Amino acid sequence: MSGSDYLGYTWRNLRRTRLRVLLTVLAVIIGATLVVVMSSVGGGIERNVLAGIRSAGALNEIIVQGVGASRPGGVPLARPGGLTESLVSEIAALPGVRAVLPIMAAFGGLELAYDDLAAQPILVAAPPEYLAAYGLAVAEGAAAPGPGEIVVGARVGEQFFTADRQRAPAPALYGQVLRLTAQRPGLVGRPGTPPGEPGGFPGLPGLPSLAPSSAPRFERELRVVGVLAAQGTQDDYTAWLHPDDLRAAMEFVTGHRPDPATDGYSVVRVQATSTEEVRPVQQALAARDLQATSLLGVLDQVNQGLRVLQLLLAAIGLVALIVSGLGIANTMLMAMFERTREVGILKALGATEGQIAGLFLLEASFIGLLGAVLGLGLGWLASQTINFIVLQMLAAQTGTVVDAPRTVLYTPSWVVPVVVGSAWLIAVVAGLYPALRAAQLNIARALRTE
Repeated sequence: MSGSDYLGYTWRNLRRTRLRVLLTVLAVIIGATLVVVMSSVGGGIERNVLAGIRSAGALNEIIVQGVGASRPGGVPLARPGGLTESLVSEIAALPGVRAVLPIMAAFGGLELAYDDLAAQPILVAAPPEYLAAYGLAVAEGAAAPGPGEIVVGARVGEQFFTADRQRAPAPALYGQVLRLTAQRPGLVGRPGTPPGEPGGFPGLPGLPSLAPSSAPRFERELRVVGVLAAQGTQDDYTAWLHPDDLRAAMEFVTGHRPDPATDGYSVVRVQATSTEEVRPVQQALAARDLQATSLLGVLDQVNQGLRVLQLLLAAIGLVALIVSGLGIANTMLMAMFERTREVGILKALGATEGQIAGLFLLEASFIGLLGAVLGLGLGWLASQTINFIVLQMLAAQTGTVVDAPRTVLYTPSWVVPVVVGSAWLIAVVAGLYPALRAAQLNIARALRTE
């Protein structure tokens, strides 16, 4: 028998029982569609989670934090071996480190004002020499501010609100003068103030006074000398001040002027020379009793969990595909019973057992592959429909889809070969018993069958 004989015979047999074949193919379509949709759910979760992780910073960057207590007002206290200037220099000298960026962060009570607008971006300060060497991409102006100057992230302008807390159109900030303002909290006394002295609570040593502050509101003008390029990270929402300006504001708010030499920095960003150097540098920092985290390490851990999730979701769909194999087995077994006499005639004309088995396996394969292809198309269409509906719902709730995910369901590339291969394999296994039984039919007994 030639290849065309196989195909022609298979096609004629499938057309004999169109309704039965259609229902069997429909079962395979449902199973394949479920595999695609469930895998797309897992793929969408993985894609959005990993995109969120990558948007938090570069994969060759390590965040170093000291371990210790903090002063009232949020100013970090140094511990022995904390993030002091001497330790920053030591970290910068480690093998595999390209640059370091020691950061002093504000902990609330500060805001930026522009005309009658106000914003509360992430306010930080870093020594200008470190900031300039760290290589933050600049869209306009300089990367490092001097005293009385400020460098803003690409989306800081979007954080300005009007007096009635309505979001204002983002102003063009480059070259403008902003005002750094601070409001001292109601508790204005300094820790350690002796009882009975101004600023202390009578009779309770060390507790702040509850009396309203008479100090004026802190305000300092800062000229915008640089705008950073958009990175898709929190740097887009960060404003960089000169350390002297931030220390003055923090001293007003907390009564304590942070000193990096003794108090240390809030955090140190470490840039490795490559992603291959991230783990060795991280281990060297951990050996110095420092808390060092990197997006690369987080990415590895999340990847493992997401792979397991995606496999579980795909397995749920595969169960439906396996169940459809029972339908294929039933269809082929019924075909074998109905074509017993026909099989006997073929064997009498010289067809071998292998050729008879091949005819039945080809029919089962055709059913499985046809259902897989149609299921892939239907699954893709279902995924796109769900994407559209969910994104429209997000847009209706938030009024914008700027920060919404581009896709909720994402079909991984491996789904196509897995669905086609699985459907074909299941169909062959399901048709194996009917094929072997047909191949082993006795010729005389088959010819006597009505």
